[in-house]
Amino acid sequence: MLVKLGRGYDMVTTREVSIDDATTVTHMVAALLAELEGGQKQGRLDSQLVVDLLAMKERVYGFLAFTQARPVGLIMLSESAALFAGGAYGIITELYVVPDQRSSGVAMRLIEAAVGLGTAKGWGQLEVGAPRQPIWSRSPNSALYLKAGFAEIGPRLKLPLHDLASQRAKRNAAGRSRLNPRRQRALGRGILDASSAKVA
Repeated sequence: MLVKLGRGYDMVTTREVSIDDATTVTHMVAALLAELEGGQKQGRLDSQLVVDLLAMKERVYGFLAFTQARPVGLIMLSESAALFAGGAYGIITELYVVPDQRSSGVAMRLIEAAVGLGTAKGWGQLEVGAPRQPIWSRSPNSALYLKAGFAEIGPRLKLPLHDLASQRAKRNAAGRSRLNPRRQRALGRGILDASSAKVA
C-alpha cells in the first residue's frame, strides 16, 4: 500500500506478527520500555515470554510495519471481554515506531491495522492504556491517539500480582498474616465468632 510519509512517498506495508517475529518484537518492545522509563531501564525483556505470548493466537495479536524489508513499527493487542464493552473488545498493549520513522504515518497505519482486526473480530471497542503522568501529557502519542478517534476515559490503576504473590509467600514463611489480630486469634483457637464467620 502506498502511503504518504513525511519525506515523500514510500512503501509502507503491515502484516500480522507470528512466532517467527519473536526477536523483532522483543527488540522493539524492549526499546519502547526503555523509552517509557526515561532510559533508566535497559529494556530487558524475556524472549521466551514473547514467544509464549505470540503463541496465544486467539488472545494476542500484533502487526509489524515495514518500509521495504526493514521493520519500522509494531503494534500489539490483546482481546478481553467486559459487560461495559458489550462483550469482546481489544486493548492496545504496545505501540512502537523506530525514531527515524516517527511523524511519518507509520503509527497511524498500525492503528488502522488494529481497527481492521477489531472490526473483523466484532470487538465493541479498542482501548489503550496511557503511561503515567506527566509522561503522557508531554508525549506526542496523546495527540496521535486523539487524532485516530480515541477518547480519554480516565486513568487506569494496576495491582502487580507477581509482586503480591511473592509478598504473600514471604509473609507465610515468616508466619505473618494480613488478617486482623482478632480474627487471627479466633482462627488460632479454631473458633470463629459470628462477626467473622462466612455464610456458604
